Amino acid sequence: GSLPARLALWGVLPEAYAVISVTSAAALLRLKVNPTPVIILRNCVTDENAAELGEAILKYGKQAELEVVELPYNPDLGPKGLQSILDACRELGRIQEYDLSYNPQLSEKLVDQLTPLLKAKPSALNTLRLAETDLNAAKVEKLAAAAASSGLRQLDLSYCELGGAGDAICSVLEVPVLEDLTLVGCSLKPSDLEAIADMLPYTSLRALQLGSNNVGAEGVKLLASKLPSCHIDELGLEGNDLEAADLAPLATAWAKRPFSRVKLTGNKLSQEEVNNFVRTLRTMR
Repeated sequence: GSLPARLALWGVLPEAYAVISVTSAAALLRLKVNPTPVIILRNCVTDENAAELGEAILKYGKQAELEVVELPYNPDLGPKGLQSILDACRELGRIQEYDLSYNPQLSEKLVDQLTPLLKAKPSALNTLRLAETDLNAAKVEKLAAAAASSGLRQLDLSYCELGGAGDAICSVLEVPVLEDLTLVGCSLKPSDLEAIADMLPYTSLRALQLGSNNVGAEGVKLLASKLPSCHIDELGLEGNDLEAADLAPLATAWAKRPFSRVKLTGNKLSQEEVNNFVRTLRTMR
């Protein structure tokens, strides 16, 4: 879930609520006295009840201090229902994060529906989670164009088939204040990784998640060659079948410009090999 949702669960922020129905969400926003910055609705939002949710968000979202709307896994929600919700959120003008992940049925019109939110002036929107929404290269490029003058800082396109979409991904990297891009399980090709690596020094990106993309030794080498000249501080390489010998370019890059975190779980690495890699980095300080 979102960072606000996690912080709420940890008690750092006011309460976040995952509710089992749209009617419950509407009642929660209407009746609850304390702030509710996050609402999470799964498998219950449909075209039939979306207008009810939109009305509640518009009417009570300000008093609830609502900032995050998470609607993953809602297969009965179509473009018509989504539009009702987004129209309300846009009019409210305070939603910072949308999670529409795992809704491939929204793919056809999704970018067009999000464009007014990205282009709105002013806009609170800074995070979009669109994992497994069936966005292709053309749609991703269109999304990047819409976000070109936005305040978007985090974007998740995981499990969208983007193999061969290096140019489109580079368009996303050009979004001026984007700091966190997640491309887990996107079937990226070596040419895509090369394009991404070449673009990194010219971006504001600080976190790049590339897990489960079969990055391989050559992909690590390409990425590592640009790490010293970019702002990346966290690189996710989980589940890429990497071996200990494949990590040498990362160590070389770290020696030139230390970065905080490399995620390596799910690779062909024993815990001892990971520990040895960490010890190697420490000796290179």
